[in-house]
Amino acid sequence: MEFSALKTEVYQLAGVSSTRQLKARYQPLASLNLRLKASWEKALDFFQANPVAQPAQIKTLSQLKSEVYALAQVSTPQQLKAKVEATRALNFSQKASWEKALALLQADQSFQGWLSHPPEEYKDLFAEIESATTDLNKSLNKAQRLGQEAREMALSLEEQTAEVQKEAARLRQDREAARRLAQQAELN
Repeated sequence: MEFSALKTEVYQLAGVSSTRQLKARYQPLASLNLRLKASWEKALDFFQANPVAQPAQIKTLSQLKSEVYALAQVSTPQQLKAKVEATRALNFSQKASWEKALALLQADQSFQGWLSHPPEEYKDLFAEIESATTDLNKSLNKAQRLGQEAREMALSLEEQTAEVQKEAARLRQDREAARRLAQQAELN
């Protein structure tokens, strides 16, 4: 096979258009000296032996943005950062950040799908967790109710204490007034 035909076939199999892209995307090929026909033959052998190594269709920035926005159900990078905490550190002026955001959202979506239809061995575990959560919520509600009752009792006791203190003060005043009257009656 001619050198140029060999090179073209490798580029097609790799889904790239330059030697730099080829070496950047495929680490096993990074050490090859692609000025030599033998190296291109090794690259061709690599792609024929590893068809899985071919990348998926390369997406444009606008395709990445639209997929990320659709998955996150937002329309701006600011909304995305507010909704998905893992994207807050990303710089959305770079295509790599959009690729990372897409990977994060797809992973989250596949996990949510797994949660909605877990394997059988996890269903019992999830049922136990759900039961424990329900019991905990009931206990928390009871504790809150008891706490509210205790606060109401404390307020009632404070009110009664205030009333008793007022009554005690009134009785002291009455006793003092009675003592004065008794003294005045003795003097007369």
